Parts: sequence; C-alpha cells; structure tokens
Amino acid sequence: MTMELLFENRKLIGENILNIIKDNGYTKSSFSRLTNISRPTLDKLIKGEVDSLATFKTHVRKILETQDMVEEQLLNYVPKYKAKKELVFALSDNAPENHALNPKAQEMFSILEDIIHMCELYYN
Repeated sequence: MTMELLFENRKLIGENILNIIKDNGYTKSSFSRLTNISRPTLDKLIKGEVDSLATFKTHVRKILETQDMVEEQLLNYVPKYKAKKELVFALSDNAPENHALNPKAQEMFSILEDIIHMCELYYN
C-alpha cells in the first residue's frame, strides 16, 4: 500500500485519525504534542484539507510511528468506541404553562450539559 493511496483518501484518513485520538483518550492538543504535529496542521489532517502530498506524507508517518501502525491499518481503522446512544428523557407535564427557567438555572444546566458531553467523549 502506498502513501499516495492514503492521500487520495484524505477525508477517510482524517476521520480515522480523529477516531484514534478518541479511542486512545487523547485530546487534539495532547496528540499534537505526542506526534510533534502543530495543532493547526492536525486539524487540517482531520478535515482532509492537506493539499500537499509531501506535507501529508511527513505528518502521516509521524502518526503511524507514534501509534505503531502501518498504512493499511490507518486506512482500514475500525473505531473502538461505540456509537452514541440515543438520549432518553423523562419529561414532566406538571410545570406551570408559562414556566421558564431563570438565567442562573439555565447557566447551571448548560454547565452540566458540557460536563456530560465531556464524560461521553471519554467513557463511551
């Protein structure tokens, strides 16, 4: 398998790189430091937006080396994490008709939602 084939499949490779990051518990920043790839370049790799074959080869080789993988494994990477489960909500219809949360409660629920999202990233 050649690096040119990976380059032709940049979008898929980008998705697979993101899955590797998630599966191994990295953040984009920590993966960037581990692979010695700048964060903006890593973002371009993930989005499949690197247009230079030479640049693509250089950075993909760094990823392959740090993850102890070969090109074929990167191309055919199968995510370890499970697809997100559909959220189930329990709703109550006993609230007053014109009920609205006050701004402080809205802020607190927003923070809780962010925390839950972070937990989903690392524990699913």
